[in-house]
Amino acid sequence: MEATSYDILEVIFVFYLPLLEPASNTEEDDDDFLQDAPDERHVDLVVPFKKSVKQIVRETTVVTTRRILERLAVHYVSQRLAWKLLKDVPKSAVRKAERGMPTTFYLFRVSRTTFRGHFLGVAASWIVQVGIEIYRFFNRLAKSESEEENCKVDKSEQVIILGKKVTGVTLRCSASLAFASIGAGIGATLIRPSTGQWIGCAVGDLAGPIVVSLCLEKVLHTEL
Repeated sequence: MEATSYDILEVIFVFYLPLLEPASNTEEDDDDFLQDAPDERHVDLVVPFKKSVKQIVRETTVVTTRRILERLAVHYVSQRLAWKLLKDVPKSAVRKAERGMPTTFYLFRVSRTTFRGHFLGVAASWIVQVGIEIYRFFNRLAKSESEEENCKVDKSEQVIILGKKVTGVTLRCSASLAFASIGAGIGATLIRPSTGQWIGCAVGDLAGPIVVSLCLEKVLHTEL
């Protein structure tokens, strides 16, 4: 039930892209630029490397979790439902296109199929993200126990923070699933069925959490 080598390589190529930018000081005079240039070129390689490794481990864990959910679906749900959850969505979009469906009906069918086929991936991502937040919650409580009394964190406040973070993760994952499904239907309609479905799903998967994060940020600023 481990991730395949293809999935791991895909995670490495996609997420192992640390942005290394040397710090620049715009307040210095032009006369001192050449003198200070060697020092400014020093780049800390450790921090972005650690972030990249954490991201790779995180995404690999998501892929592995999805494989586990797929095995559970095969063994513990009905055969029809498991078939829908594990369906090859791009190929399904091609088969639907060959039937000559009306555009609106075709878009709806591809979106619905993508929703089902993308569900386990989003569920795996939700499980991993919530697990990380729960780990951080208990880690903060454990650290506070070893500190002085005036430095201890309020457990009830931490529970509220945990609830807000889990709610945020749930909203982002739900938006990712919804936007990916709609984007897949639009992409399959406007472009070639297989390629368009894949592109639309990927774009919607990325755009959904961003839109939700921006909306939540505006709501929080409005309340403040």
